[in-house]
Amino acid sequence: MSDTHTSVVGPVPGAGEDRREKVDRIFHTLNAHDAPAYVGFYGADAVIYTTAAQEPVRGTAAIQREIEQWFTAMPDMMLQLEELLVDGATAVSRFQLVGTHTGPMATPSGEVPPTGKRVSMPMAVFSREGEDGLIVEEHRYLDMMGFLQQLGLA
Repeated sequence: MSDTHTSVVGPVPGAGEDRREKVDRIFHTLNAHDAPAYVGFYGADAVIYTTAAQEPVRGTAAIQREIEQWFTAMPDMMLQLEELLVDGATAVSRFQLVGTHTGPMATPSGEVPPTGKRVSMPMAVFSREGEDGLIVEEHRYLDMMGFLQQLGLA
């Protein structure tokens, strides 16, 4: 990372300001549970590497299915941004995912019925944009063991 990266809680100064606004829009669409708008931030061939899935999530159709599964499992899910770092085409966000597991949750082992438990899970996401301004690659780090423990599943 260069010396020009920025750690923010407020607006990013200079050229990074547009990226901060975009991250704010991404969080707004997620908190509004607007899956089609959320997927609009990704390139058609985008790839997401996440600890929540056994295989990378490839392409916008798969990205939309994946986020809709989270919305189904936790209809009150919200993301609370804590920190944003921007360096050129790369943005890193640290936040809390909070919600109540009141809907069925899709897992590689099958569907998990609602537990009714409230969860708070720290996350970090590293995303890289292509020249068209759309996200082409993303790495998500979630504390899945802590998440499963909060649900009483581990």
